[in-house]
Amino acid sequence: MKNKVLGVDVGGVIIDRQNDRADTSFFGPNYLQTPATEGVFETLKRAGQLGFTVHVVSKCGQNTQRKTLEWLAHHNFYERTGVDPGRVHFCRTRPQKAPICTAQGITHFVDDRLDVLEYLHDVENLFLYQPNAEDLSRWRDSRQRARLVTSWAEVLLQIAGAHSR
Repeated sequence: MKNKVLGVDVGGVIIDRQNDRADTSFFGPNYLQTPATEGVFETLKRAGQLGFTVHVVSKCGQNTQRKTLEWLAHHNFYERTGVDPGRVHFCRTRPQKAPICTAQGITHFVDDRLDVLEYLHDVENLFLYQPNAEDLSRWRDSRQRARLVTSWAEVLLQIAGAHSR
């Protein structure tokens, strides 16, 4: 059986963007207070229990990379999910996610940006997670192979189904 490897973006996928204009915005001074997306910790833990190796792959600058690592530690991400801290990868441009996914053997990837998913030719299962209105419209108008998912519960159902094949 082929290894199952789940890749997950950070902004808008692990860290919630719903309050980007609030005082707990990740881009403000209280970034450690920014909540996680609902169900992400439980789903990533369950994915590990289903035999998936989980990687975090994020495009960001140095400052956001530092803040992301602080946020993950502050929220006990590694303990709550079982994700190995050595499986957290950063790149500076969206296209750079593709070679990271290829090198790590990622078979499933969750991102909130359609333009990222379009680069991931080597990833078999793509999930567009709660995209913005523009990406949702573009996804509907395209023949994109990414599956639209609106919650982590839905991601879990999709990967559990893929896992049982």
